[in-house]
Amino acid sequence: MLWGLNRHPVDLRARIDARVDAMFAAGLVAETQSLLARGLERNPTALQALGYRQVVEHLHGLRSLDATRELVQRKTWQLARRQLTWFRHQLPVRWWLIEPDESPEAVAQRLVRDTDEDKRSDRRRGQPP
Repeated sequence: MLWGLNRHPVDLRARIDARVDAMFAAGLVAETQSLLARGLERNPTALQALGYRQVVEHLHGLRSLDATRELVQRKTWQLARRQLTWFRHQLPVRWWLIEPDESPEAVAQRLVRDTDEDKRSDRRRGQPP
């Protein structure tokens, strides 16, 4: 059995948007410029990385910085949805929904508590651990 952690779509989207904003604030454009100077465009695999490709296009004048940031947010959201779809159709996953204000410690405690309850329930049904 695999466990998967998931969030409500609105919360996940907000977290993705905040993370992309933080990446841009932390210097994604300058990092991309530095990588371009070292040959990023000659590496087709690296150029496909989410974020870098869109920033390279911005640096070549294809879109504004704000439009680039919004595009990276949208593409990251699309990637997150594709990943969830893949997991749902490929693997037997028990999903745990994380609430927006739930701390990592609270999530860990809930996982331990719930899995302990599952084990007790399995033993009562005569299933091996």
